[in-house]
Amino acid sequence: MANKKRSQSLYFKIKDDLKEQIISRQLKADDRIMSEAEICEHYKVSRITAKRALDELMWEGYITRKPGKGSFVTYHAIEHLLNGFYSISEEIRRNGLIPSVKLLEFLTLKVEDTVVSEELKARLGLSGSDGVYYIRRLRLASDEIIALETSYIPARDFPGLVETDLQRGAALYAVLQAGYGCEPDRSQELFSAHMVSKKEAQALGVRPESAALKVVRISYAADRPVEYTERLFRGDTYTYKVELKKHKTAGENE
Repeated sequence: MANKKRSQSLYFKIKDDLKEQIISRQLKADDRIMSEAEICEHYKVSRITAKRALDELMWEGYITRKPGKGSFVTYHAIEHLLNGFYSISEEIRRNGLIPSVKLLEFLTLKVEDTVVSEELKARLGLSGSDGVYYIRRLRLASDEIIALETSYIPARDFPGLVETDLQRGAALYAVLQAGYGCEPDRSQELFSAHMVSKKEAQALGVRPESAALKVVRISYAADRPVEYTERLFRGDTYTYKVELKKHKTAGENE
């Protein structure tokens, strides 16, 4: 029993050590990390313990294992400075990655039939019988899933919107602007911790009950609410950064 507990603690230590090197960018994307044999030598552990640590890092999306070549970092930490109205696609590009979107579902529903009906009534000024477009998509950065996005758009403001408008990765705001002359220019966002469900985990490619960052966005065009979106960011792929400055009061020393 003691040997088993020691093996488990060593596996966690190795995994955490390597993960910290990746997250801190000591090891960058495409860098090779230690092999099983090198881990055994460095940490003085068994091959089974070394393999388990690498397997867990692979499952969590930090590395990829290439037979005959080794293990390589695949983690792309996207850092987003939150200081104004923004586009997720543009933030991904700023981090040197390629943005893309995969459409999962497109439905037209009554507000009362959604799981966020009360929020839609309050945030978008809708009634229960009003229609909304339900749009569920995956956000990717260089083909790596970073977020699951669920949007609700008032059908009354965008009549005739169809699934084909959003296929092939078309940006939602670009579709609204091109088809309806609507250009969102302001938003409110609410941030909270979230534990993913089994269905969410399948979409994101993580384990159920993994930690995620939930961001609720309400977007406006000319002060009219036109979008309610919930984004679930994988906790290991996306980071918001906020810069805070103290505003000096009159008479305060420099």
